[in-house]
Parts: sequence; C-alpha cells; structure tokens
Amino acid sequence: MMPGQIPDPSVTAGSLPGLGPLTGLPSSALTVEELKYADIRNIGAMIAPLHFLEVKLGKRPQPVKSELDEEEERRKRRREKNKERTEFLQRESERLELMNAELKTQIEELKQERQQLILMLNRHRPTCIVRTDSVKTPESEGNPLLEQLEKK
Repeated sequence: MMPGQIPDPSVTAGSLPGLGPLTGLPSSALTVEELKYADIRNIGAMIAPLHFLEVKLGKRPQPVKSELDEEEERRKRRREKNKERTEFLQRESERLELMNAELKTQIEELKQERQQLILMLNRHRPTCIVRTDSVKTPESEGNPLLEQLEKK
C-alpha cells in the first residue's frame, strides 16, 4: 500500500491522520468522495478566519518589538560580560607571567649564591682544624669543584 492511500472506502474522519479538523463531522462511515469534499470545505472554513487575522500558516509569527529589544539587551549584556571576563583573564595572565619571570630570576640568583657558598666551603676545608672524619659532607656536595668541571 502506498502512503496516502486509504485502505477501506468507508472510514471515520477522526481515524485518519491529518484529518483532525474533520472530527466534528458525524462519526458515520464516510466514503472517499465524501471525505474529499468535506476535507476541502472544513479546511477552507478553518483557514478563512486565520486569513483575516493575517496569520501566515507554516511560518513562525514575528516577535514583538519589545521581545526583540529584550533579546538584544540580553545579547549586549552577554557580550559585555564576555569582554570583561576576557580582559580580567588577560590581566591575570600578564600578572602571572611577570611573577614567573621574577621567580626564575630569584632561582638563578639562589643557584649562584649556592655555588659561591660551596666554593667558600671548599676553600675553607684545607685550613679547617676540625677533623674531617667528624664532619659529614652530604653526598651531593662530595666534591663541588669536580662537579663544576664535569658540568662544563
């Protein structure tokens, strides 16, 4: 059976999809010809009042100007909020970059200071009167001069 074909010549108006407007007709059995004529008359009667009200079928009604203004205001607020958020994140990013650069500088300064202290300690050891077996040197600082030479 093809779509749109009516399987039985006598059906009720409410039993067919798309013929909801015909449900007001008597529920007695209608023939195919009666359905065609009834369909045309009832659909025409339903559309006529809508035509006078200038309602266009199948299209979304145009929003009222106040609705458009409200929607535009919401969009404007959303754009402003996004702009503020972007500016805040940009400032925060710049602040963190500066802090990162300062911390890197401090790290380098501390590394240099550590190297100087290691050199001072190594110069002092030969002249130190404290017995070397009583002083324990951390393994990582076993011989910093050799470590420096190996790094270069």
